[in-house]
Amino acid sequence: MQKFIFLILGIILLPTLYAQQAKPIFKNGEAQIVPAFSNPAEWIKEELWVQTNFDSDANGKLDRMHVFLTRPLQTKTQGIKLPVIYTTSPYFAGTGGDSKSFYWNVNHELGKTPPPHKHAVAKRTTNRPWEAQYQDLTWVNRGYITVYSSSPGTGFSDGAPTIGGENEKLAPACVIDWLCGRAIGYTTRSGMDTVTAFWSTGKVGMMGTSYNGTLCLAAACTGVKGLEAIIPNAPVSSWYLYYRSNGLVRSPGGYLGEDTDILYDFVHSGDPENRAHNDSIIRDKILVPGQDRISGDFNEFWASRDYLTQMDSMKAALFMCHGFEDWNVMSEHSFRFYEQAKKMGLPAKIYYNQMSHGYPPPLWMMNMWFTRYLHGQNNEVEKLADAWIVPKGKNEAIPYSAFPNPKAKAQRFYLQSEGSTTGNLSSDKKAGKTLSFVDDGSLKVLQLISPKKSANRLLFWGKHLSKPMHLSGIGRIHVQVASNKAAANLSVYLIAVPNNYEPKKIKLDDILVNRAWADPQNHHSLEKGEALQPGKFYDLTFNFQPDDQIIPAGHQLGLMIFSTDPDFTLHPKKGTQVSINLDETWLELMLVE
Repeated sequence: MQKFIFLILGIILLPTLYAQQAKPIFKNGEAQIVPAFSNPAEWIKEELWVQTNFDSDANGKLDRMHVFLTRPLQTKTQGIKLPVIYTTSPYFAGTGGDSKSFYWNVNHELGKTPPPHKHAVAKRTTNRPWEAQYQDLTWVNRGYITVYSSSPGTGFSDGAPTIGGENEKLAPACVIDWLCGRAIGYTTRSGMDTVTAFWSTGKVGMMGTSYNGTLCLAAACTGVKGLEAIIPNAPVSSWYLYYRSNGLVRSPGGYLGEDTDILYDFVHSGDPENRAHNDSIIRDKILVPGQDRISGDFNEFWASRDYLTQMDSMKAALFMCHGFEDWNVMSEHSFRFYEQAKKMGLPAKIYYNQMSHGYPPPLWMMNMWFTRYLHGQNNEVEKLADAWIVPKGKNEAIPYSAFPNPKAKAQRFYLQSEGSTTGNLSSDKKAGKTLSFVDDGSLKVLQLISPKKSANRLLFWGKHLSKPMHLSGIGRIHVQVASNKAAANLSVYLIAVPNNYEPKKIKLDDILVNRAWADPQNHHSLEKGEALQPGKFYDLTFNFQPDDQIIPAGHQLGLMIFSTDPDFTLHPKKGTQVSINLDETWLELMLVE
């Protein structure tokens, strides 16, 4: 009888005993899947609004941010507390049309007022992001709570988008304050019933790609207490660098004619009744005049949207990810922020792949990062290599003690003429001469490589490589340039072609090594361009994008200098003559011996 009673008690108490064991599990420095957390049908999903400390739409009321979250059942039944992985975005609840008819018309003369364009109307479609479908499955069962919020003026959040403005920094900081018990959350957008994050340990990590990754940087720059670690993927660290290059009006790759006001229209999915008001006070009075599509110069508007200058209060551990082949948000954005974080003595790692926009690092690396800084497990992730580089054609990342490769050294190449528009790249400097070409923005870059269009560019070839060439770091070019007009685009491509290649049968992506653009009018400073005096030469030095790749033996390195880039710059009428003084022009690459 006694044995029977103990058996019955065991059956009754077993679920309770099992439930008490529900807690994060760690192995090899990573959070493991916890069986008790792994039934999505048991997860608790909530939405709420967090009160901020700003009124970005100037309606006399503090903005509230819409928040949605997913947490294990045991945070309710057992009272366990878990750390948070948080993502904030302007894209969660709908966007505007991406038709090119809403973009600025790039077919106009440099320095002239562009023609007006139509405005997209963003539609609010949902209150829960599709990202939650896979982020929840990745992190909740590993002992995290996932939290999401819509940026100001998007979805069901109050306020207005500002594309890098102060409110986009403060909004996620306020959500983190709520997660740490320092701010007020409400069950409705306008009601007064409050809700607390009683299930939070007060340890928060942020992650996100593109604009979402940008907001990781923005939040970290506030120094908000509780934000322990961030994993930004392909973030914008300077909105000027996203929409401009060295004084030149330059679009992000794939979005010819986009600018801050276009992006504003695209993400402005907030309250429809508030849109006209927001348009008038934000888009029309701040973004359009501030972005200055006429000169492309750097100004106070752009300076206030550079996170590198706002890092003094940052405390979060940084794990940066980016693709060298990303021509939307280019690789300089991540490197400059990572480099500054290292100088500040913050825990910082960088992961570069050879992909385009938005490919994340391996899960094990992200898992170790959050396990260390959110769960507090001493997995020694900080002792891993500071940089991880995926070589072209490979899947596995190679650890570097730093990026650029510490063995990389600068090597200069000089331009020597071998015709009216072609020449050689040489490590020896010899007397050169002035070569000229005629701008024609109707020509694609692959067409310009062909000898048939040689009059519209300059092209200089190095010798066929006798051994692989390892590039690592930031190359630069110094050009002495003149134009027969007051303004001209200047575009530079670095390419590498195999022996006996056929231009008609090759894709640009197959031969592209790097790109750079500049405005000769900004030869003195980014803040103030000045009209070019026809025929007068000006000196410019500007950078290519950070890179690490190996060019195979047998390939031939090429430097192409031209004017209008049909995929990135404004398109003035063809016919501008541009001249380059080869005696005062050089290319500098970072090579690993």
